[in-house]
Amino acid sequence: MTGAACAVCNRTSETHTCVVCQSRIRGLIAAIPEQWTYLHMSREREQRGGDGRSSTRLHAPVPGREDTLNLLGPYARQNVTNAEDQVGPVPVLAVLEAWAQVVTEERRLAPVRVHVSSLTDRLLTHLGWIVEQPWVADFELELRELMRAVKTVTRTEPRRLPLPVPCPSCDMLTLVREDWSGWAAECVMCVVKLDAQDYGALVRQAAQALGTPQEA
Repeated sequence: MTGAACAVCNRTSETHTCVVCQSRIRGLIAAIPEQWTYLHMSREREQRGGDGRSSTRLHAPVPGREDTLNLLGPYARQNVTNAEDQVGPVPVLAVLEAWAQVVTEERRLAPVRVHVSSLTDRLLTHLGWIVEQPWVADFELELRELMRAVKTVTRTEPRRLPLPVPCPSCDMLTLVREDWSGWAAECVMCVVKLDAQDYGALVRQAAQALGTPQEA
């Protein structure tokens, strides 16, 4: 297949799926058990500020975050592509079991139990075969979308929030606040890092210059 296009990314590849995509797929599968643990740790609904008022509920509250519960299941055991009745992201086990079943049936293997570790082991063990199949692009897309949905809940990767005031050093709008960095603001163009007090002063200075209310 010299000079053919990768089935996933369309880059020129000597194999049905290029080495880069194979590595990415392996990484997606290998990360699922750990993310599954974080997902269980995220079941409790996030605390939100209240205004002291109460309201009458027509239904009992959901015992946990709905996005998390959707991903944790339970789910109807049917083809994952038949998702007319699915609300929210497809549960993790539904995606894994559907693809593991494809491998099991096409390779005539003994079934594995419906458990995250067992299902991911089955997929990793037969990944060399999977990446040569005509449906590998669909497989990669479903895994990628699943992990995107999971990480939106687990927040195990830092998010970077752009800030609306210019850097006091380079005067560019390049200040950001990144999860877990320990800084209230840092510039992506130079070495400036501001703690909460310094960033607050910068915001007040910018607000005074614009004649607008002060907001941090």
